[in-house]
Amino acid sequence: MKLGLPGWEAQQRMISGRPKIDMDAIAKKNPRQSSVLVWLYPQGDEIYTRLILRTAYKGVHSAQVAFPGGTKEEYDTDLWQTALREAHEEVGILPNEVNYVGELSPVYIPPSNFWVQPYIGMSEHTMPAIIQVTEVQYAIEVNVRLLIDPIIKEEKLILHSNTASEIKTPYYNIEGHTVWGATAMMLSELEELLRRVYKRM
Repeated sequence: MKLGLPGWEAQQRMISGRPKIDMDAIAKKNPRQSSVLVWLYPQGDEIYTRLILRTAYKGVHSAQVAFPGGTKEEYDTDLWQTALREAHEEVGILPNEVNYVGELSPVYIPPSNFWVQPYIGMSEHTMPAIIQVTEVQYAIEVNVRLLIDPIIKEEKLILHSNTASEIKTPYYNIEGHTVWGATAMMLSELEELLRRVYKRM
């Protein structure tokens, strides 16, 4: 990460037709500030991360796969604290057991007007998933090495709420779940960082 983030170059691989982020245009929309936690932890000789399947509700992100996270509240000192708080509330990740690693590139979500900052945090051990049932159906534990396997990348028609039309969209097929949109953009950047690591091994 100290060598620089892949950013848009990696993110754009997992989207269809979305223009590059225009910071000035987004600022005018007064987006809601939010963050997610890309939590890394060891399992045997491998490194895993935890995704969540959101509950079904009347909203644009209903029943989607995502990283744990949410909107910044007034009592959060910063977005890193937001990510830790939300990860604890949603899936039981203990904030004092997570070490800050760094930030991925932010992602803007047009349908919900969210400005999302992904943070990478690492723990020395796993923690059981304690589910907040009002927001999360269940947790999905993912071996990050899976991300560099091209077999999990596919394309299909997906209904986009901002255009109300089906668009051929790239996605990660993770344990039968369709992971697309903002989460796929974050995973794509994480994937590129992992490729750099494995290339040096």
